[in-house]
Amino acid sequence: MESLMKSEIFFFVTTLSIVIVTTFFVIIGVYIIKIVKNFAHMSDALKKTVDDADNEIREISEQVRESPIFSFIFGNKKRKK
Repeated sequence: MESLMKSEIFFFVTTLSIVIVTTFFVIIGVYIIKIVKNFAHMSDALKKTVDDADNEIREISEQVRESPIFSFIFGNKKRKK
């Protein structure tokens, strides 16, 4: 009878432990998913900002090359036939 009582206590403690560990891992998993989504959002925002900056730099570069002062200092482009 005593061994039956010990086995019931063992299974109760084991079940309780598994429920607690599973709950812990689910909570950690939810936080990891939130972190990954936040990282993806930050990555998209950074990519958009870099693309915008690239376009602005290209426009400024074209304006500088077309300016008369640049042409005076560096001359016109030599075109190959």
